[in-house]
Amino acid sequence: MNAPNSEPTFQRRNANGWPDVTLVIGVQMSHSNTLETLIHLTRYSNMESARMLPEGSCTGPAFWNLVADEVLQQDWPQGVHLQAFADDFVFLVNAGSKQEVKTLANKALQTFKTWTDKHKLDISLDKTYYLHIDKNRSGPIWYLGIKWGQNNIKRASVIKYLGVLIEDKLNFAAHLSAIKNKSLILHQGLKNVAGTSWGLSKNIRRQLHLTAVEKVILYASAAWAHNITARQQKLLSSIQRKFLLNITGAYNTTPTAALQVIEGLMPLHIRAKMQSTLVRVSRLGGNCDYEGIHFDHESYEQPSPPSTIHPALFSLEDRITHGGQVPSNITPTEVCTQMAQR
Repeated sequence: MNAPNSEPTFQRRNANGWPDVTLVIGVQMSHSNTLETLIHLTRYSNMESARMLPEGSCTGPAFWNLVADEVLQQDWPQGVHLQAFADDFVFLVNAGSKQEVKTLANKALQTFKTWTDKHKLDISLDKTYYLHIDKNRSGPIWYLGIKWGQNNIKRASVIKYLGVLIEDKLNFAAHLSAIKNKSLILHQGLKNVAGTSWGLSKNIRRQLHLTAVEKVILYASAAWAHNITARQQKLLSSIQRKFLLNITGAYNTTPTAALQVIEGLMPLHIRAKMQSTLVRVSRLGGNCDYEGIHFDHESYEQPSPPSTIHPALFSLEDRITHGGQVPSNITPTEVCTQMAQR
């Protein structure tokens, strides 16, 4: 397990006056043991393939999906949610009191441990943490006593999940600070290959900024840019300024806004908000307000749901036809196909 990873927790009051406590536990499978287990599964399921590829067959990820689906389809207690991405597992535990959180978390982890023991998967306790967020941040720090087997899981104030740093203060200050440090490295690397008057041309430097630098800085902006503060906007502008000076070759005293207008580059905080709004409306199916404009997800076309029947299992007798007459309340779907000629 490799992973202090999860999302922030929230606290609110329920009808009984108890604070609802949300806990996040980040779990990632040990890469070495996961690979070993996948090889083990491959050998039993496809012995010939394992002989040809001693380090594991190309069907490894498919077998991992089968193994992971088993624990993902468990009936978890109310207040417990398990999320997974590849070998990153995250528990989200929500209850009305500290004792309830402890009970639910330990029960969920025991079920998870049964699954890992069954498939001989190993967990690294040194890289497993839990995060608790409480509005009473000035109060004492309490430890729940959450265990993996007989070992206590450590509490962390900042955890990293899928490249995003989340802290117990419910903001992304740590993540933006990491972005700033990463941008300094990017800027120094760019200066080594392209100065203002030598090296790569201005157009190439501008293209690098759009295709590489912005992508790194705005990674996962849908998660952290929705309620961005003025201070964070200023930080993003200071990050972008270094790259704009390298592209334009202007004096250091040139205002950042002027550099953005000269190059026609959008300020980073505006682009981050745009991406956040786009994801919330188009992918998460929620409504969002941006710059005084209300976006309703029902006003936009949604992609067609995937078929739940495998084409090989689709019977011709089960087809429903409309005899060429399309009902008036259904919009016809047009499909264009092109056959390749040899």
